[in-house]
Amino acid sequence: MGLAPTEKRRLGARASSGRCLELVIFTPLEASVYLEPSVDPPMSDLAAKVTKIQREMPAAFDSTRWVGAIRLSFAIAIAYFTAARLSLELLTKPEGVAVFWPAAGVSAGALIVLGSRARWPVIFGTMAATILANLLGDRNLWGAILFGCCNAFEAVLTAWLIDRYHGSGFTLAKPHNVMALVGAATVGTAVSGIGGAVVFKFFHGATTPIWVTWQHWFASDALGIIVVAPLLIEFATAARDRPPVAELLEGALTVAILALVSALAIFLRSDLLANVGPVAVLFAPLLWLAARCRPVFAAAAAFIVSLSIVWTTTFGIGYFGNPTLAMDERVAAAQVSILLVTIGASLLAALFAEIRDKRRITEAALHASETQRYLIETEKLAALGRLVAGVAHELNSPVGTSLTVASTLAQRCSRFANQIISGPVRRSSLAEFVDSNRDAANQLVANLERAGGLIQAFKQVAVDRNLADRRSFDLRIATEQIVASVVPGLPKPRIPLALDIPSDITMDSYPGAYGQVLTNLIFNAVTHGFANRSGGNMLLEATRIGSDFVEITFSDDGIGISDDAQRHVFDPFFTTRRAKGSTGLGLHIVHNLVTEQLGGRIALVSALGKGTSISMTLPLVAPGNKRPIGAAGAINDRSISQERRSFAGDDRPRG
Repeated sequence: MGLAPTEKRRLGARASSGRCLELVIFTPLEASVYLEPSVDPPMSDLAAKVTKIQREMPAAFDSTRWVGAIRLSFAIAIAYFTAARLSLELLTKPEGVAVFWPAAGVSAGALIVLGSRARWPVIFGTMAATILANLLGDRNLWGAILFGCCNAFEAVLTAWLIDRYHGSGFTLAKPHNVMALVGAATVGTAVSGIGGAVVFKFFHGATTPIWVTWQHWFASDALGIIVVAPLLIEFATAARDRPPVAELLEGALTVAILALVSALAIFLRSDLLANVGPVAVLFAPLLWLAARCRPVFAAAAAFIVSLSIVWTTTFGIGYFGNPTLAMDERVAAAQVSILLVTIGASLLAALFAEIRDKRRITEAALHASETQRYLIETEKLAALGRLVAGVAHELNSPVGTSLTVASTLAQRCSRFANQIISGPVRRSSLAEFVDSNRDAANQLVANLERAGGLIQAFKQVAVDRNLADRRSFDLRIATEQIVASVVPGLPKPRIPLALDIPSDITMDSYPGAYGQVLTNLIFNAVTHGFANRSGGNMLLEATRIGSDFVEITFSDDGIGISDDAQRHVFDPFFTTRRAKGSTGLGLHIVHNLVTEQLGGRIALVSALGKGTSISMTLPLVAPGNKRPIGAAGAINDRSISQERRSFAGDDRPRG
């Protein structure tokens, strides 16, 4: 703080008095005798009473916590006292002005780092160091106590402002955090300076005007916080998240080079330095530190440069010790230089740290996006394979029946041929043979037509899914084909699905994407809406809206979705069934297909116990030739039907 020796040594010890609290601790036996003096209690009652006393004792006296608080108070006191004595040794002569007061940064920085839990240890440590240093000087006890109160209040106010507006875990990795620290230091030192100036005026009979005293206090303490507190804050940050060894070596080497450059620039006096100033010479190494290393190295460099400036100003050496300038001008130049170096280095380090953080976030998001795209493409291929297996399973029934009928027919033809060879054939045998052949032919035609329908539906759906071709299609026919390929894979007993779609709606869009959406929704409802239920109904209906849009609504009367889950139902990787293999991409893919490739809107309405309704408003003509979105595939592996479930069924959380 910029004052004469009689005005500056505002440190010392605080005498305080208080009431004593007598704490009586009983042994278990003494406790039992004290509680029940005339009764010999049973062992169970004794154990209960002893347990109760042991539970209450830590609340009254926690030795570990108190020992830690005392140790912290001693550490703060030693650090504060050392920093204060250093400043007192570097007072300018003969004016006795302190360029900056690093002790203020010690207490404020420690309280910012440790948080409110360390408030009282920091207060007691700061006051103890202040009182001791004052009593070693020319201060009286009451003046020392009041100075200690001012110094402690300064640290508490500064740290409280930081915690109030930025919370715990404060770092200088963002430019606005740096300015917040400067603002908090300004407010804290301005307020404490009022108390300090008053104490000097009325308790020590200072002749310096109170306004000048306040200026000296404010300037020196504010610089102390701005220079020292960042060093403590960033050291704590580096201790929590240790930098790599390469960065440590690079930062330490650069700080050493900067110390050498600062020594040459500040200690030497030359015409070049008189023109450009030593601060300009230090810009290059400071920029290197800020761009390449974490803020802790820039804070350390700023601290070293600040000490060099104070040293040369105090002893009249180099650029800041120019004897042709008045001491007030030299001190002002030194303080401005310290302020510029510290704030400039901190802001540069914060800017580059913020850029590095944003780059890491962007890279992480890009990696997550690539991973998600890979999962979707993988699911698409797996889904197509499982769809083939599912349709093959369904084809097994009509084809197997046809094979049985054909083999039976062949055996009958063989027996009838043997009858003809053996002799005359009766009219009744011939009629029976004709009737059986007619029945077999009918069965063959029916089963083969069924198999052909399944193959045709699968062929169209599979091609659409694989190529995502845009074409014109009848909405009702396409929906029936999709449902025909999906229904065979539904778990039994199957939930009935009713269709209410007009036959006059033609779309110019992507039937593959539309099929994927419907598949997802159907299997999502079956898997989640009707979980552990044997009955229910599903309805798929479409309504033309004007001449350009169609509204397709899929609804069920299942268990519904909770309000909390509805807010996240379209989020990627959100699922309530992760333990059963779901990855939460289903409805996210549905949302992307509807809003991106199909160019529509999607909305969900649900209530627990009342079912769910999902409405999609789609244009009859899809927007321009957009790149198809890779989305398909099942992620649930229970059966072949679950390939569709990955589109929608995996992430639809139900109540």
